[in-house]
Amino acid sequence: MTRTLKIPELSLVVLVRASGSGKSSFARKHFKDTEVISSDYGRGLVSLIS
Repeated sequence: MTRTLKIPELSLVVLVRASGSGKSSFARKHFKDTEVISSDYGRGLVSLIS
């Protein structure tokens, strides 16, 4: 069974699951590189500011 979810152009999608559950793989498959910010990347940005 294939599911289709229509996401409005101006949206924020948050993937929440346990570590190692495939969130990043899912994001790489379904979104452009310029549309994804991982929590690891976000932590790296914050550490640069501190």
